[in-house]
Amino acid sequence: MGIFKSLFGKKETSSKPSPEEKIEVTASGNTIKIGDIGSITFGSSVVGQSTGSSETDFYVYEWYIKETGEVFYVGKGRGDRYKEYHERAYEAEKIRERFETDVRFVAKDLTEEQALELETNEMTRILNETNYCLANRITPYFTKRESGYCKSSSTPSLQFETAPILYAEEVDEHYFGIQGRPFDAVVYQNLSNIVFIDKGVSKEEIDIVYGGDYRKYYNETVALLEANGNKIMKSRYAKSITAWIYPCEDLVTNNDIAEQSAMDKIGRRIPSYHLIDVWKLLKTEYGDVDIPEEQPVEIHPINTRCPLSQIKNLHDWDAGFDAGFKYWEKGDAERKAGNIEKAIELFDKARYNGYFAPALYTSYAMAYRKLKDLDNEIAILDEAIERYQGEERDSSQNIIDCEKQKAKAIEKLKKQRK
Repeated sequence: MGIFKSLFGKKETSSKPSPEEKIEVTASGNTIKIGDIGSITFGSSVVGQSTGSSETDFYVYEWYIKETGEVFYVGKGRGDRYKEYHERAYEAEKIRERFETDVRFVAKDLTEEQALELETNEMTRILNETNYCLANRITPYFTKRESGYCKSSSTPSLQFETAPILYAEEVDEHYFGIQGRPFDAVVYQNLSNIVFIDKGVSKEEIDIVYGGDYRKYYNETVALLEANGNKIMKSRYAKSITAWIYPCEDLVTNNDIAEQSAMDKIGRRIPSYHLIDVWKLLKTEYGDVDIPEEQPVEIHPINTRCPLSQIKNLHDWDAGFDAGFKYWEKGDAERKAGNIEKAIELFDKARYNGYFAPALYTSYAMAYRKLKDLDNEIAILDEAIERYQGEERDSSQNIIDCEKQKAKAIEKLKKQRK
């Protein structure tokens, strides 16, 4: 009880609660009440960004649907902002196109700080006290619901070794009647020329759908496809493509756009399969497959990179990003301009200062490939894999990408040494 005494100034009594006695914890808005001991009120950061203006003519406004009165967007601004086209709020603009809408002001003649705070509070009120679906991108802290960009409530829960669906966002289902739908049922004949859709798999999907081992399912699927003469292609819109394989769930609207692009580019619809469904079909048809172990190759990389242990901000990603990103950005510009040695020097500085991101190792690998320095390409990819494996978050897709690039470099190196 000491911590609660120091927090709330609660007087101690001689009586103690019985083992059966429970302390009720309830939450309302941004306040958490702990029995009769006291409460904690958290301050939440505002959802908008300050421009640093000292003017006092800011306002907070709401766009709403005339017929129903439902508020679908809350914003802050000055001048004619309330009636301008909002490029970043494209879902709100779609609602304005579909429905007859109007605007009302929550308050006027505010400082920017007041407007930002009121905008946040009004969004919090709407999400906590109404069933309105907001098309604002950011959700304030301590709300009972999210803004409309979360999965629709009709989206099924993830299950082990079960393909998720192409899901709809709440805002699309609520305002436009868009429904999620299952991935296409796998037809083996359509696996002859496939492409894996390059999308990151969420940790939740890796943990639940793949049982924490996404790489196993991916590697087995690739091995079964290749063992039976199916071709893995690079271009989603290649003329001979027969199917898309998704490693993860995706928005149904994204898939609709991709399907329309396929119709425009190659004149036909391409089936969309989920990796789990493809894996199940191949395992049923062909059973287990031996995945050959990677044969070690001796490399002799020559470089001036410091060892990992000497990297600054090694365990502080944010500080490493702040200190190193600028060097990677300049280095990648040099790489694209053909100044490869200069680019690598800048990548080394980015790495030394703690910048750690897929972009850095991709740039490194491309630079060494351009120099035909396969030893260093393999070495830097080995380092990337080592670092990804040590992360707390799941980096399976990053590891797979590095392993594929490394395998290509090893094959090239073996050919050089024949």
